[in-house]
Amino acid sequence: MMGENRESPPVRAARPLRLAVSGLLILIPVVLSLAVPLYQRSGPALIGIPFFYWFQMSMAICTAIATSTAYRLLYSGDTDEAEAAA
Repeated sequence: MMGENRESPPVRAARPLRLAVSGLLILIPVVLSLAVPLYQRSGPALIGIPFFYWFQMSMAICTAIATSTAYRLLYSGDTDEAEAAA
């Protein structure tokens, strides 16, 4: 109904330690990817691939893993609204 006021479910606050660890997990691969002098070279090669390329690809994979881990740290134990309503 139009005038009905529905209360939203309470939002669980993330613990400060989990929030700090999640931020650090995401920050490390991002900072390593932005540190150009670290990987601005061609050697050592891995299976014929220059260091620059395989380092960037490994940082992309590490960033995906870190983001997934941070998400799981922050939202573990939360139920979906659809599950809670059922």
